[in-house]
Amino acid sequence: MRRAAVLWLAALVAPPLALGQVDHTVMVKAESLRLAGRPWHAAETMLAAAARDSHPNAFLVVEGAKAEVHARRFDRARGLLAGQPWLEDYAGGEALAVLGQAESGLGQYGAAAAHFSAARARASGARAALLAVRAALAHEAAGEPDSAAAEFAAARTGGLEGIDVWLRVREARVMRDTAAAFRLLADVPPPAVREALLARTRALLLAGDTARAIEGFAQAGKGLDVARLALAAGDTARARTALYELMARAPQSDDAAAGVSLAFGPLPPRAPEEHVALGRALNRRGPAADARTHVEHAIQRGDSSAATLVFYGELLSATGRYVDAARAYRAAARDSALGPLAIYRRARVLVRLGDPGATTALSGFAQTYPSDTAAPTALYVLGDALFDRGDWSGTARWFGELIARYPSDTRSSLARFRLAARAYRDGDLDSAAALYQGEVTAIGPQRTGARFWLGKVALARGDTTGARAIWRALAREDSLGYYGLRARRETDLPPVVIAPATAPPSILARVDTLMLAGLDSEAQVEVRAVLARPPQDVDGLLAWSEGLGLRGFGSAAVRLGWQAFVKAPGEPRVLRAIYPWPVRSAVEAEAREFGVDPLLLVAIVRQESVFDVEALSPAGARGLAQLTQSTAALTARGLDVTFYPEWITVPDLNLHLGAAHLAELLRRYTRLEAAIAAYNAGGSPVNRWLDRDGADDPDQFIELIPYPETRGYVRSVLRNRELYRVLYARP
Repeated sequence: MRRAAVLWLAALVAPPLALGQVDHTVMVKAESLRLAGRPWHAAETMLAAAARDSHPNAFLVVEGAKAEVHARRFDRARGLLAGQPWLEDYAGGEALAVLGQAESGLGQYGAAAAHFSAARARASGARAALLAVRAALAHEAAGEPDSAAAEFAAARTGGLEGIDVWLRVREARVMRDTAAAFRLLADVPPPAVREALLARTRALLLAGDTARAIEGFAQAGKGLDVARLALAAGDTARARTALYELMARAPQSDDAAAGVSLAFGPLPPRAPEEHVALGRALNRRGPAADARTHVEHAIQRGDSSAATLVFYGELLSATGRYVDAARAYRAAARDSALGPLAIYRRARVLVRLGDPGATTALSGFAQTYPSDTAAPTALYVLGDALFDRGDWSGTARWFGELIARYPSDTRSSLARFRLAARAYRDGDLDSAAALYQGEVTAIGPQRTGARFWLGKVALARGDTTGARAIWRALAREDSLGYYGLRARRETDLPPVVIAPATAPPSILARVDTLMLAGLDSEAQVEVRAVLARPPQDVDGLLAWSEGLGLRGFGSAAVRLGWQAFVKAPGEPRVLRAIYPWPVRSAVEAEAREFGVDPLLLVAIVRQESVFDVEALSPAGARGLAQLTQSTAALTARGLDVTFYPEWITVPDLNLHLGAAHLAELLRRYTRLEAAIAAYNAGGSPVNRWLDRDGADDPDQFIELIPYPETRGYVRSVLRNRELYRVLYARP
């Protein structure tokens, strides 16, 4: 199951068995860990207990297997249960159901279907119906549509009325009788309508009507399915067209990635545009050199279009071939539409090369194309490059021109802060104040930060009264922002106090049932439907927000919280929806284990993943604490923890490794703001930033971080920590 909010079998178990010889302390501890959102720890506890007992009884084995399933260690769960003499007789099919889920996790769908069906035969009511759905999904995955249809039909008679529409859709897609399938789909309401179209198409395919199935997939925008089906039908031309249109239209989609195997197999690229489309599908999903090779094939076959040359330049830059990239961009610069982009990118490459012509290229671009959206960036990059070479007068010249020509641009805001920080450090308080005031006057994106620094300038001048007045006003007007909270600490204002939370009732019965039945994708469709048409009242928004957060849909929960904020900006429940803490017990436990402030850890998790247990970043970081595979593996090795890549999104294991990684950074840097920056940007750049003039002042260190993402990240985490302190402070 994708969302790890609850162990699905917990809702289906038979009455408790007598513990017999089971170590009651172990069971209580394991259950406590599981309920606290720490399934990996629960599994470890159960394994240790089983290892100490040469003849563990059935209860201990089954509970251990359930913990292993929840921690996604399916091979271990299967090993605990397979072949047990009491397997079929245990608790009305409970052990059989656990074994079925373990086998599903291992891709052993035929065996899983048999065990789910056997468990269903020993159950009754809603529990039997849910097991029928599990059996149907396993049969479908095993390529047994008739058996799947029978199980879905059985599930529909078992008391799952709340999800009947989804069961109808799933049953229809595995039926060979198209007339019966179409009757099931006749009046499907939103949000299942689109899935009903695909179910109709799959029913046509099962009935052998390949031509209509291909058209159905085409209407649904399923280019990969069209390509595969047309290829199987011998229509290579249509398969080729569908595949490469998909790659050209949506190169970074999952379908395009899956289609790469067809391009490397029966449908290799031939025309130049097909090579380019394949290159786009490969880009950012594998080595850039692989994508570059196909673009080179296209160029060798006569594709000299500006779009291809610009893409080629991007790939050359990504593989460190900057001279060749500059040449490709120069060739593309003759195009009337893409010429400005090519000229700008060539100038950026010259900066990387340290070419003395970079200054002329960047300034010339800004002069020739003043209305281009990249013109302010060109001036900023020019000033930044000169700053890195120690040419402060050149930096001031180009930053000054940027501010004069584009006063409201984001880059001008960054330039003002760079210039003001230098002036403040040099004691030129008048210049610093003028620059910060300029940001306020221009209504720039960092105007609240500028107001905070105007207070620091006033304080440096000895005007304590003026500084406090500025900060008190800022604290009142930006009460939940980083600078507002920072200003509050500099004044005599009392800490922010927010009323205790009240939990709204759960209204997610259909989502819960879908998740219990293993219909995770359907549950996600329901969640997206709520986001598209949210409740209009604050109570409804908050009820959905809290419920989704507890089920692992963190980003969706926070989106609904922000919508509630528009309607009731000062209400404490709304603030807790925007800054939720759905895994509080697990976060606090991991923080205690590694000596980390739990408020800091939850602040990082909120910023990294918004509590989405399956969050995936463009850089490949995953899970609640957003760890890359390399960081997770290295941290696990240091803790002597067994780790496999597929375990990285197990919530408490991810938190365990994230807390350990954060603790190591805090030990390495000792300074909070530096450790937070390293969590986002890595250690090497932070080491460079700490060597800069003024880095000993935490406020200046943060303002002078050259990476906009990292600078904003540090501010956000520090703000989050303070908000979690006032929102969730224990009595």
